Order: sequence, then structure tokens, then C-alpha cells
Amino acid sequence: MREKRVLRNLIKWIIILALLAFGFFSNREFMHDAFLEIKRTSNVKLVLCFLVANLYFVAEGFIIHLMTNAGPRGDGAHGITFLEGVSCSYMCAFYRLATLGSGNGIAQIYYYNIKGIDASTGTGMAIVQYTFQKIAIGVMGVLSFVILIAVGDSALLKYSRLMALGVVVISAISIFLFVIAVSDKVSSLVVRLVRASFKRRAKMQDRIDKMESAIGALQTEGRIIWKDKLLFISVFILDIVKFSCWYIIPGILFADVYDINPLVCLALMAVCNMLGGVMVAPSGIGTLDFVFALFFKTIVPSGKAVAAAILIYRFFTWAVPFMIGIVPAAFIRKKDK
Repeated sequence: MREKRVLRNLIKWIIILALLAFGFFSNREFMHDAFLEIKRTSNVKLVLCFLVANLYFVAEGFIIHLMTNAGPRGDGAHGITFLEGVSCSYMCAFYRLATLGSGNGIAQIYYYNIKGIDASTGTGMAIVQYTFQKIAIGVMGVLSFVILIAVGDSALLKYSRLMALGVVVISAISIFLFVIAVSDKVSSLVVRLVRASFKRRAKMQDRIDKMESAIGALQTEGRIIWKDKLLFISVFILDIVKFSCWYIIPGILFADVYDINPLVCLALMAVCNMLGGVMVAPSGIGTLDFVFALFFKTIVPSGKAVAAAILIYRFFTWAVPFMIGIVPAAFIRKKDK
């Protein structure tokens, strides 16, 4: 099973690197101009981008700390400290890029297990955290859509239907996840419907059993969060803060260069991430970049500046956390041995 997973990840990387190479060489002049634009970016802006990008993991570490210390667990598991939460967050960032998204949740559960939290409880915590993240992305995307439509120019308004479609999809996903997390009746109905749909496929029954177990873990841990109103609000606000740290990066880059309000850039990034999150691609690769280029060209007159912003954004939200995450990943593996 592990060998198959490694092979799948290897194939994904080969395909993606091949596409990147093709895109780079077929647009050499444009990419050259984009790299020149990056060179012209001030060191102050790059340092600010580095700081806000990493504040994301500080906020996420605090979320992990709060959630793993919430309520009576009844299994003897101790909670995770704030610094351990930050370490876990960076380690997940390493595995998220290394496996193109598929190993992120597994890495988090593995870290929890190393710290004394059993797999069932850790799975529930990870799913609850994922649910909060999706809801936060949905709320930020919907509110930003409303704001941008209210103050947007005609160039941006022509994409209002695409934005509205993203609002509908992300709202449906957020509501579905929340209802599944809090309602036994709805979750039981969903499981029964899925079983009925695949009753003639024996192999699917094992997956459905795992899905049912995961939903049970989600609801067990979810009840602890939902009942603690202060914890619920704290985690939700921290999710908003951590995503805002990433979403503000284009605003930092375009500040003082173009007549653009950084908060408008933040709102536009919220919409881009909302749309990128509902498009199908490994770890969102390519989808966010496409939507980013599509929307930001309506407010930024320079195409090479938009391309440079995408590259810088990816560098600070992917490459840098990946490199930092190597340290806790290596330490945890060594400790486990």
C-alpha cells in the first residue's frame, strides 16, 4: 500500500514538473520579464512577505494547541503545546508539498500519535480542523465577493457569475461539512445512501466503513468544540487571521506601485482561494494560479507584475514552509525510530 502511494506521488510530480517545464520554455520571454520584476521588488517587501507567510503557521500552531487541549478526552492523552503545534503545522506543510496534498492529514495524525494522542482521536481533531478551515475559506470568500461586487469596477464585474458559482459551491461544501459534524441523523442518512449506492461493490464497503468511522471521530471531537463557545469563536477567528496572512501578500507586493488598496487585494485573494479550492487539482496546483492571473489582471496593468506576484506567493507559502518543515519531519522520524 505504501509503495503504491509513493508511486502515485512520483507520477504526479513527473506530470506536474513536465507541465511546468513546458509552460516555462513555451513562455521564456514572459517568465524572464517576471523574474526581472521579482529582482526589482524591494527587500523590505520580501521580508514582510516572509513574516506574514510564516505568521500563518504560528496561528495554525495555536489552533492545534487549543483544539488538542480542549475538553476531557478520557483517553489519557495529553494536549500539544503551542510550540509543538507550530512544529506540527510546519511538518504538515512539508508533507503537503512532498505528497501534493495527500499526505497532509496523515502527517498530522502521525504527529498527534507520537505525542500520545491515539489515531481515532487524532483523526477526529484533524477532520474538525479541516472543517473549520473550509468554513473560514467559505465565509471569507462570500463576504469578499459581496464587497468586491459592491465596490468593484466593470472589468472585475464581468467575472461576477464565476464568483457567484464559487460562492454557491463553497457555501454548499461548508454547510454540508458543518451539518455532518453536528447531526447524527444526517450523517447516518448519508452513510446509508452511500452504502445503498455501492451495495454491489464489495471493495467500496471497506472505504465506506472507514468513512463512517471518520465521521464518528469528527462528531466526537466536534461536540467538544461546538459546545465550548469561546473555543469555537477563537478557532474560527484564528483561521480568519491565518488565511489573511497569506491573502495580504499580493497587497504588500503591489503597494506603492499601483493605485490599489491592499485590502482590495486581500478580498480578491479570498475569492481566488475560494474558487481555487472548489476546482479539482492535486493540492490546488494550477487552479489558484489560473484564477489569480484571471482576476488580478483586471486591477494590475502589468502582466509580468502579476506573474511575479504568483511566483513570490508560491515561494513564501509553499517553498519556504516546505524547507522549514524538513526539520520537524526529520526530528519526528528520528525520534519515532
